[in-house]
Amino acid sequence: MSVRHHLKKHRTKIAITLPIAFLLASSFSLIRDPEEIYLSSEDNRFVEVGEQVTIQVIADANEPINVLGATIVAPQELVSIDAISRENSIIDLWTQEPTITSDNKITFSGGMVTENGFLGNGVVLTFIVIPTAEGIAKIDIENSEMLAHDGTGMPVSSSNNALVLTIRPPEHPSPDVNGDKTVNLFDFGIVSARLFMAYERAYDLNLDGKITLSDIGVLIKNMGTDSNLGSLAVGWI
Repeated sequence: MSVRHHLKKHRTKIAITLPIAFLLASSFSLIRDPEEIYLSSEDNRFVEVGEQVTIQVIADANEPINVLGATIVAPQELVSIDAISRENSIIDLWTQEPTITSDNKITFSGGMVTENGFLGNGVVLTFIVIPTAEGIAKIDIENSEMLAHDGTGMPVSSSNNALVLTIRPPEHPSPDVNGDKTVNLFDFGIVSARLFMAYERAYDLNLDGKITLSDIGVLIKNMGTDSNLGSLAVGWI
């Protein structure tokens, strides 16, 4: 069957479905991201036990808000929350001062007393964690709430983003061998090349005194589950 004949035979279906597809595509393009509370750190997320990590709680509001609150949860078997700072916070009035609880959480809530509320991206608070054991530490946000600055005080739809720290044993070299704060194929290429070169401690990721496929395995493990190579990982041994 020729293309011309096929188009003629199904011209009614095509005439109906094409406008619908166009409208759907247009509507998706108009959907904006919701308000968000997320965790951010300028420090490297591939850290060793005992290394201090500074983390910021960030609010991102696409419409004015005047109240926000949340609970930060950190796995107490892997990290310890060490300190909190409210410096440069977008919150003017704290209804619940940020406090570290006995189960390694931070709870807080407060509001903005400015006439127009808060709109945009800003720091809510800053805290420090100290890794205490090897592992993957997911620091998460729970019970987050944003209220609209529109006279109704209605909750605003929002999303949360966690932060993940990959913690290695003390004094082990970082799998982020090129220091770009991510472990990817660039690091894979660098460590792979070292298999055929003179020994250098910075690439001996498991500190067994030699650079072998075991070090490649450590690196692959830290490339994350998004990597097609992740299933080959052998970890620190």
